[in-house]
Amino acid sequence: MKRPIIKQLFIATAAATLALSAPIAFADPPGKGQDKAAKHYYKAQEKAHKEHHKAVRKAIKEDQKAYRKWARGQHIPHDYLGERYYITDYRVYDLAPPPRGYMWVRPYPQDDTFYMVQLATGLISEIFGR
Repeated sequence: MKRPIIKQLFIATAAATLALSAPIAFADPPGKGQDKAAKHYYKAQEKAHKEHHKAVRKAIKEDQKAYRKWARGQHIPHDYLGERYYITDYRVYDLAPPPRGYMWVRPYPQDDTFYMVQLATGLISEIFGR
């Protein structure tokens, strides 16, 4: 039995429509690709934020470790035996003049502890201001 031409056209059109619409059905809906990009961006931002805070916490911890007080008879690290730590105007701080070969050292500007240090060895002979 022969099908009428209209039925054949209808079936051909339907088959063509299905064949062409199949790739569209599997494509991302509009805006979904943008959501992926946004998620990726925010995830990267969050990671950078966490890394920054981790670095800040590490720096604070290192500063706290580096800040220390020494006792008389100990040696101050040579890092603090530079001119920028020397107290040359010792009278302003009511400090006695240092003997020859010694210098008043202030390792931390925010701390008012002064150490009289033998310049050659870094040996602490006096401490003022705890």
